[in-house]
Amino acid sequence: MPLHKLSIVLAVRNRQHQIADRIEQLIDGLAEWVPHPFEVIVVDDGSRDQTFAVVDALCAEHPQLRLVRHDRPRGMEAAGQTGLERATGDLVFIQESDTAVCLQDLQQLLSLAQDDSVVAAQAESRREPIAPSLVRRLRAWGTDADQQLQPVVETDTPFRLQMLRRHQLQRLAAPQGDRYRLRGQTFQLAVAKR
Repeated sequence: MPLHKLSIVLAVRNRQHQIADRIEQLIDGLAEWVPHPFEVIVVDDGSRDQTFAVVDALCAEHPQLRLVRHDRPRGMEAAGQTGLERATGDLVFIQESDTAVCLQDLQQLLSLAQDDSVVAAQAESRREPIAPSLVRRLRAWGTDADQQLQPVVETDTPFRLQMLRRHQLQRLAAPQGDRYRLRGQTFQLAVAKR
């Protein structure tokens, strides 16, 4: 089935100071390398700060941006589900953690979507500091490249991005959906960039 539109769901709560940059980076990144129309759906999960107002103002600047609000906090998973229900894309990507979308993960999932048998997939990445052995090796070669590395704060919270194929989900939810058998597969990708 040809791809016509992507939906990216961002679940957020109390992020008035970060959300504008996150949305701008995501929309700019998508506009750069996604050849399909897309929408970004921000689900404000009962924020008590000005998150809703900040995103609402951005909606006027970006026609592909939509905003939904929970009147009280229901949790990031519930916000992701609300976004999935409101999404209109053939492929729906859901970021349930309150972090920025990793565009590399999005690209990897989009490449998996080329296989129409893939119903759902998840990318999970962690920010980790550069290994001390690599820093020593860079210094031993007489470079100052280690000085150019940006420090990364290690986190226990992974960046998870889920991808769901709408027409396959509808088929699974239909009365004959129990006839289908799902098979899971896990693999890790390591990416080096220069």
